[in-house]
Amino acid sequence: MRTRLGIVTFALTEILIGSITLIAVILSLVQEKSAKPPEILIFVLITAAISTALGFGVLKGNLSCYNLLLYFSSIIILSKILIFAKIITLSGALETSIPSSLKNITSILYHILLIFYFTRKSVKEHFGERRNAIFSLKMPFQND
Repeated sequence: MRTRLGIVTFALTEILIGSITLIAVILSLVQEKSAKPPEILIFVLITAAISTALGFGVLKGNLSCYNLLLYFSSIIILSKILIFAKIITLSGALETSIPSSLKNITSILYHILLIFYFTRKSVKEHFGERRNAIFSLKMPFQND
């Protein structure tokens, strides 16, 4: 029961984040208040749609959505670390009234918690995942 509650909580969070972002971007376009370049708008719309779709997929117990959510969460963590290390920078086109450092720290913590939770044995079993998430790929030096 606790496993299901955690899964539903994370799934609804993804749906909420994605939906709010989609609605906000669409409203800014309709009201002609968006100052974002077209490529940034497209990126934000696509990632918001992916977040929403993954949330619904995880809610349904879809293994592919489970795996994609873990993958994208790890990419987000890596990108935020690279931003903090000043290895990559954003042009400011994604900026909002919330300070970027607060958004980045919150995002890192959320996605670390998500990965920690979703790699627990009971959660993996819920989705029918049989592989060890870290060591699932065959390495060139491994024997069969």
